[in-house]
Amino acid sequence: MRKIAVALLVLTLLPLAACGEKAFTEAGLRAMLVPEVTQKILAFEYEDYDGDGTFEAFAFVGKEQEPDVDESYMGEIWFVNARGAKKLEAYEHGYWGLINVHTFGKNKFAVLNLYATTGGCVSVWGVHGGKPRHESISGVGGGLRQIDDTSFTLYHSTYDFDVTDGISTGHTWKDYWFYWDGKAFHEYGGVEITEAQLRKCGGAAKILDGIKAEDETIGEIFYRDNGIINVNHFKAYGSSRSNYFTILHLDGTSVTVIEAEDPSGVYQAFLAPDIAIYPKLPEIFN
Repeated sequence: MRKIAVALLVLTLLPLAACGEKAFTEAGLRAMLVPEVTQKILAFEYEDYDGDGTFEAFAFVGKEQEPDVDESYMGEIWFVNARGAKKLEAYEHGYWGLINVHTFGKNKFAVLNLYATTGGCVSVWGVHGGKPRHESISGVGGGLRQIDDTSFTLYHSTYDFDVTDGISTGHTWKDYWFYWDGKAFHEYGGVEITEAQLRKCGGAAKILDGIKAEDETIGEIFYRDNGIINVNHFKAYGSSRSNYFTILHLDGTSVTVIEAEDPSGVYQAFLAPDIAIYPKLPEIFN
């Protein structure tokens, strides 16, 4: 009887002039979810996620593990559209934040963040052809920070500051750069360039000479298609060394420094090899 009553309630929430699946309101979709779940609905994000004129919702259902700790939820994510409600995934380990909606191009995405002592990761859901999709950047890195309407960063948490006898220690966090191309997410993969190539850019010689003046050695240098250049450098102490990096941005033929909060650790060419796209080098490096 309860499901019959809910179905009648949903019908009353449809605009009289509307027809088909596009007619469901936020309240109507929420009413479809209620009889399917046993835990509290903590978040319900109603949007047209794929820009086709049809609204859907992602919901987080669960509980707060520690009321005195921010973003300490656990539970399940659900997808709801005119066809019904579907459980997508359980988030039973760690502390999760609730859904944040990010817009890239014409698409919107439901983003959840896992918070952990040593780092975190994101779980990202989109809608394509009316169906939910777990996006390829899920689990790659943490702390999605949107830069503009197509690009963003994810941080990588690892231990690579100090190296002694081949053993790496020292917790570091480094941003890597990603973008949405209208159909899928990709990483700005890095192509290695030489110190001599970098010195062709205006401002580079002064920056590199400053690094060497600190008795540091230049390591691998990576150029990315968004103009980012990651310069790895290190300082040796006998059988040990400490790793650092400098982030540059290429604008035309000159580079400037992008300040990092904690410039320690080693940058790699990519964080997510399966979705990394590598650039053609600008003429200045040839």
